[in-house]
Amino acid sequence: MTEQIDASTIVARDCSPIPIAKREEDEWLRKLVVAAKPPDMLLHLGQHPNELDEEPIASFEAATGTWWAGRYIGEVQFEGRTLRLEPRFGMPALMKWLTAIWGVRLVDSKGQYEQQRIWLWLVIAHLWAGRLVAAAKHGLPFRRVETVHSGLALRGRLLPRETALMRAVGDDRLASLTRARVVDPVIGRILLGAFERLRAALGSRGEKNYWLPERGRIIVEDLQAALGPRVGITTVENQTVRYSPITENYRPAIKLSLSILARRPRMASSAGEGKAFGVLLDMAEIWELYVAKLLQVSLPELRVVHTGRVTEHIRSLLIADADELGSLRPDILMFDYGDRCRAIADAKYKTTQAQASNRKGVATDDLYQLTAYLAGFGDPTSRLDGFLIYPDDPEGQVVRRLAPKNPWRVASTPSRQLWFVSANCGGEPDGEKPDESERMMNSLIRAAILGRP
Repeated sequence: MTEQIDASTIVARDCSPIPIAKREEDEWLRKLVVAAKPPDMLLHLGQHPNELDEEPIASFEAATGTWWAGRYIGEVQFEGRTLRLEPRFGMPALMKWLTAIWGVRLVDSKGQYEQQRIWLWLVIAHLWAGRLVAAAKHGLPFRRVETVHSGLALRGRLLPRETALMRAVGDDRLASLTRARVVDPVIGRILLGAFERLRAALGSRGEKNYWLPERGRIIVEDLQAALGPRVGITTVENQTVRYSPITENYRPAIKLSLSILARRPRMASSAGEGKAFGVLLDMAEIWELYVAKLLQVSLPELRVVHTGRVTEHIRSLLIADADELGSLRPDILMFDYGDRCRAIADAKYKTTQAQASNRKGVATDDLYQLTAYLAGFGDPTSRLDGFLIYPDDPEGQVVRRLAPKNPWRVASTPSRQLWFVSANCGGEPDGEKPDESERMMNSLIRAAILGRP
């Protein structure tokens, strides 16, 4: 059964034209672009969420009179209308990427995500459940708490002073100090708060908490038994989490839980006029994480370091005495085990079809960026390869014109080579097994760097 789309909802796909049928929709979209602040709505999945990015949620191409969606997926509400942005390669491709990133098989057993208004929150719920289960691999988030026990039997370490004071007043009991193991209340409340928020967003659809695997249900029930069924927090304010060696595994689950709590789904009427709000995922971030994971798995001969989206300085393009200029921060660096930089990769979640605003299909800025990386890294006397990796598009310029001519050499430095690479985005997730397109991409990169497929 196909979902009925409300007349106040505009549905588009990321990096694709937005269908505008009426003048009032065009006017509304213009106001939305000004009001919407994507950094305030983003739910980050990676480990480096601090990168500031001012890319708008949509842009207008004056030459063709077309509105184009940005690289985000999700929903944004504004003045009684909704813009829904879905993955342009479909939900199976997104599930495959997320499966590779987190090592947790994500599938939709309840029907097509595209047919449900709650598809985005189903994705988030699957990710949250995966992190929760991984965190609880060795048990609940316990902490040790010291408690004083008074009784005829000794529990733990004797407290001589307290015991002597009781004996002085005729009390025959012993005072002792014991360390009890209890669930960390802050971590437990954050996890239960996120669970309640997800449950409220997804609602009931026949089977209760259908999005939570059996192991996840047991963990939630154990937390509720330890802390109470209604202790989940509702705000992220004043929540200081202190991790111990026992609870360190819960850090990724807590980070995601706090993001869920900070960006809860709300009805349009709750925000008032003039304010845009919603929840977004950055497909560029997801694509980058996916490509990094593929390379880490497929190139055991190299040390593949995912550095993308960090704010820390890595290397400079220009140096003068003690001064440096032009900070270089590639997405992915590949070293051999002699610590020599052998290759650099940048994952680009962009369409490479020729457009009025970009007739060559590949942004000149991307070429300048990777060429700068090739100049700033590696041994000047040795070969260094750079890879621009895009989602596959049969009509795109990478497939049609650029990749067949690989490798491209930097004109003034032939030892620096640039490769255009694409990976097919279709297919269902299949655990950790790469599909044919992924194998071809891995083979090409291995052969380019190491000289063998």
